[in-house]
Amino acid sequence: MMPTLIISHGHVHNPGGEPGFCVSQRGRMPTQWLIDRDRREAMTMVGCLYNLCAAAQSAAAARAMDLPLAPDCHRNIQLETLREHALVMLRDWPGVLGMAMDADSLKGLAGLSLSSLDVLEARVFAEPAERALGDIEAWLERAPSRPAEVLRRVADWPRELGQIAVADDPTFVGRVAGHASLSGIVARDGWSLYARMLARVVEVAQLMLALRVSAGNSAAMASNDASKPRCGRAADGSGWAEAARGRLVHRVACRDDRVVDYHIITPTDAMLDGAVGPDGERQQGFLSRLLESAHGQGECHGLSHGHSGGLNDGDNQARQRVAMALSCADPCLPVVWQESNETLCQEPSQALGQKTGPAGGRASCTN
Repeated sequence: MMPTLIISHGHVHNPGGEPGFCVSQRGRMPTQWLIDRDRREAMTMVGCLYNLCAAAQSAAAARAMDLPLAPDCHRNIQLETLREHALVMLRDWPGVLGMAMDADSLKGLAGLSLSSLDVLEARVFAEPAERALGDIEAWLERAPSRPAEVLRRVADWPRELGQIAVADDPTFVGRVAGHASLSGIVARDGWSLYARMLARVVEVAQLMLALRVSAGNSAAMASNDASKPRCGRAADGSGWAEAARGRLVHRVACRDDRVVDYHIITPTDAMLDGAVGPDGERQQGFLSRLLESAHGQGECHGLSHGHSGGLNDGDNQARQRVAMALSCADPCLPVVWQESNETLCQEPSQALGQKTGPAGGRASCTN
């Protein structure tokens, strides 16, 4: 069974209080096909079975099984991370706000390479990424690009929305949290939805600069990201890779050169709610907390029992905020919205209704 992310919302999750979100996963990624394989055969299969962020998957697997990395592994992980970020910024962000889709902006992303960086840079920044990274809010004020237009609208949203500590955030945000371009914004606003969206802009700019540095482009400024390892082997023998959504881990046990146990731990796994505790209370995970923070308190008081449409028209902003929070986490699993008592809605927004599969219609997704 294809794993699916189940998100539901209603008073059933917070009896007597504000409507709450519940996030769980149905099904697990199939790793049984790797068991009892020669580790080199298993290595060959990994890139085929788990084809979203395949470079990161293969790198984590190679490190876990102590096998050589593929040529240009570091660069390929950077490129696929850049591609996934671009999909969120050029496709998902405008969709959340009901803006017309610019299909041309997505052309060429599937085959993103060093030679097409300039085209993507123009679509995202409308100027050199280096300049935008130097003063991200000044870039935001002047840039005519679609991501900048979206951010200008979101900049007016209340800053208390999306406030989850970076230490509790399993996404990519921790990789750029300390960047100088974000320090003033975070000090002023905390980790709001707006700040989380800007963090994606920062990593995209960093990746572009790092790729140019690694390619020997002397015109590119030195990038802190250029020398960062994108994969490695942990002390317990597991392999890790910095994938688009956060750190991906493969834990593999081998005996006599054959795989006897295989587990994949993804950033999406770390977003889920925990089990119900002995006191009967659910242990909220990162994503349910982020969605609740984005939704805001008191947004559902206009609902009545049995209301067929979920939220009334006045709650459209709450729908947009929840949709944008989901894009910030960007779980790669197909998402099913489950209706419960006084639910958020059957389809929180047109954009969320489209979140029924991984980006680009790919059939396998694990991070």
